[in-house]
Amino acid sequence: MRLFVAVELPPPVIAAAAAAGQLLRERVAGVAPGARLTWVAPDRMHVTLRFLGQVNDEQAAAIAGTLAHPFETPSFTIGLGDIGAFPRRGAPRSIWIALAAGGEACRRLEHELSGRLDRVGIPRDPRPFSPHLTAARVREPAGLRWPAIADVAVPLHPGGPVDAITLFESRLSSRGPTYTALQRTTLREG
Repeated sequence: MRLFVAVELPPPVIAAAAAAGQLLRERVAGVAPGARLTWVAPDRMHVTLRFLGQVNDEQAAAIAGTLAHPFETPSFTIGLGDIGAFPRRGAPRSIWIALAAGGEACRRLEHELSGRLDRVGIPRDPRPFSPHLTAARVREPAGLRWPAIADVAVPLHPGGPVDAITLFESRLSSRGPTYTALQRTTLREG
């Protein structure tokens, strides 16, 4: 099975992500009408703490076991910030939304999670962790460049509470991925 661990978004943040996604779609259609992007549905957006990839049943059981106990990181509020792209020069491969609130808490969570996964033989990701939501993956840029969408803003929103992380199974299909929540682990009450 293919697994990842993520922070699920509270409803006010999903609504803000949906509004930002619509603004981005409109801008992309105006500046690069031939561009082909795969947009992430707001109800499937999340902050990935760790992508684990394909694991066997024994590894999945070990991962679930290490996530059985609450985390020491306290619950927190998450809110969306600026829009960005990877890479920032030239044609973007993905468009994402940064966190204006909750980014540092997500970093602490990722660090705590990585320590737990170390104990069951899952190595740390060598890349630095950068908490964000993926809004779209660019399949064909057709003239789309970062500066043309840099000023699109996420609408103001109140943010929302995060009190758990979720272990997901991801199943790929021609219609896109399907995420199934396998286990939720609570955070310390903040």
